Amino acid sequence: MAYEFNGTNQYLNVASAPVTAVPLTMACWFYPDTITANYTLFQISDGSNLNRFVLAALGAIAGDPLRAVTSAGGVEGSADSTTGFIASSWQHACGVFTSVNSRSIYLNGSNTATNTSILTPTGINRTEIGVRINSGVPGLYLDGRLAEVGIWNAALTANEVASLAQGMTCDKIRPQSLVFSAPLVRELIDQKGGLTITNNNAATVANHTRVYA
Repeated sequence: MAYEFNGTNQYLNVASAPVTAVPLTMACWFYPDTITANYTLFQISDGSNLNRFVLAALGAIAGDPLRAVTSAGGVEGSADSTTGFIASSWQHACGVFTSVNSRSIYLNGSNTATNTSILTPTGINRTEIGVRINSGVPGLYLDGRLAEVGIWNAALTANEVASLAQGMTCDKIRPQSLVFSAPLVRELIDQKGGLTITNNNAATVANHTRVYA
């Protein structure tokens, strides 16, 4: 089972971050109920929105792209997928943050783009799933489902990202570099690092995407 978010006040969070600097990779499966708003899939941040690494699905932007964002001191560099996401379907999102001047986005293992702005976030200390929290104020809630959330302290290759998009679970891809793994199958457990995941406002379980363990 995945977790379903209502787009209004439900989200998950962890009071720490499994990685704080590049290189890193963030990936998940998502099932948006609509494509009319901007959604945060998940991010690691400093809690102020000034410093963060984020995966977002931007239904209020022309073309409905996925976006990988690095923000440092409020200055952002972002890479947008070359095609858009769709409603009412499971899709795979992956952001690869290779260095301070390279971040790439993948939608379903392809449709990729890269941004090369030079940015170095500082103070990263929390993980937010299905929401953006800006100085304690939540927003950009996900309206839909999330599953198979993973974070690596390495830049995955295009072939590794494609394997995730084909249904491989996070623990089968570069397991030595996997630092956070939350399949979101009923239990809210970080299976890799043992971090505590908090369910805010009773996000509910829902049908999971098909994966291959």
